[in-house]
Amino acid sequence: MASFLFVAAMVFLLSACDRQSQLVFDGRTMGTTYQIKLVPGEQSVSDGLGQRIQSRLDSLNQTFTTYQQDSELMLLNRAPVDQIYAVSSDMSKVLKTAKEVHQLTSGAFDPTVGALVNLWGFGPDNTGDRIPSEADIAAELALVGFNKLQITPDGANIIRSSDIALDMSAVAKGYAVDAVAELLEGEGFNNYLVEVGGELRLNGLKANKDPWRIAIEAPSLERGLVQKVLIPGDVAVATSGDYRNYFEKDGKRYSHTIDPRTGYPLDHQLASVTIIAETAVFADALATGFMVLGADASLKVAEKNKLAVYLLVKEGDAFKGYYSSAFAPYLSGD
Repeated sequence: MASFLFVAAMVFLLSACDRQSQLVFDGRTMGTTYQIKLVPGEQSVSDGLGQRIQSRLDSLNQTFTTYQQDSELMLLNRAPVDQIYAVSSDMSKVLKTAKEVHQLTSGAFDPTVGALVNLWGFGPDNTGDRIPSEADIAAELALVGFNKLQITPDGANIIRSSDIALDMSAVAKGYAVDAVAELLEGEGFNNYLVEVGGELRLNGLKANKDPWRIAIEAPSLERGLVQKVLIPGDVAVATSGDYRNYFEKDGKRYSHTIDPRTGYPLDHQLASVTIIAETAVFADALATGFMVLGADASLKVAEKNKLAVYLLVKEGDAFKGYYSSAFAPYLSGD
């Protein structure tokens, strides 16, 4: 499961004219950065919009972070087993999406992998790049399983049937993007780009009336190298990859993405997954789920469910792109 420290790879393509005709709000949240590009047009911008954006993001960080013991998520992780526990509307919505993607990916996406993420050193605890023992992995793996979390039909309560540890880092940033987009639209703005840690929502047009153009970043430690240009329209875009957040031990590379089915980091040639969908929360979760599934299985699921996915697979010393039928219309040809 991706950590908050991973910044999904997206690049904005903007002209000097765009920069002069738009408002930009930026800052930090969820252990990463955010940036909002807003084209107000004739719509007036009320005082304090930037602060309202920051406050909403701060609130969501307090809900989903694993780095604060008093966050809603960490309190939920310590809730009594087999007892009804009330959750916020934000938590409920994210859990519902997580359940949907869990089922869609046959368990490859599973936020109950939190204890394993921490065991491998990609959570709050610094393990010093230590390789866990097979016994420790097996013990934590026994607690993994979204079926150990019951969500009441109204979504207002949950019941943990086992001492599971949720980690929402592969879905919370996407939800934060959607929340900011909802805030902007609630104030009458229809031309914007919202980005949190690389996850995106785009709507309307840039200041020069051109569509928003973004780029899938090439897998590299050097940021900003463009692999493919997209003109996605009014959609959400999320990318997951494992080429930056990892550690090496005795010559072996250990990815930050943990397979909830095995308890071990990913060990295949799929370098990154880009998803285009209606909401960023769904795209964010699905990108991680497909990273776990691997290229072949992901394309099969995408074709069956008409999902827009673009995969970068390492083949020898190069990376080759594969995409689903639903993704083809988004490619600009640049």
